[in-house]
Amino acid sequence: MKLHILMLAIPVLLSSALPAVSKSSIGHNDGPWNADHIDNLPTEVRQYIAGVCKGPASAQHDFATYSPREKRWRINLEYLRCDGVGAFRRGNQCLDVDFVEVGSRFRPGAKQFRDCGF
Repeated sequence: MKLHILMLAIPVLLSSALPAVSKSSIGHNDGPWNADHIDNLPTEVRQYIAGVCKGPASAQHDFATYSPREKRWRINLEYLRCDGVGAFRRGNQCLDVDFVEVGSRFRPGAKQFRDCGF
């Protein structure tokens, strides 16, 4: 009886001691410039980006930040790479655009030149 319990316990103990591997991390390469940083944004923000860019766009991690307390997306154009975006820089300042949640949509809010973060 004791041997039977021991034979059942060994596989359980061994399986719990094996390291866990996240399937999402296998083969995932999130480079510094990635179109997914844009694709996952609300429709209104993606439409704005499409209007700014004259072709495919990619962005860095810090391109878009969301404040749940303020229900606001801040788009930092210095972290956006595409044709046409150069018009949104003035010397060491870059344009930041806010999108504020109104109902179930996001509307453009404040646009302000701030010191570039790069």
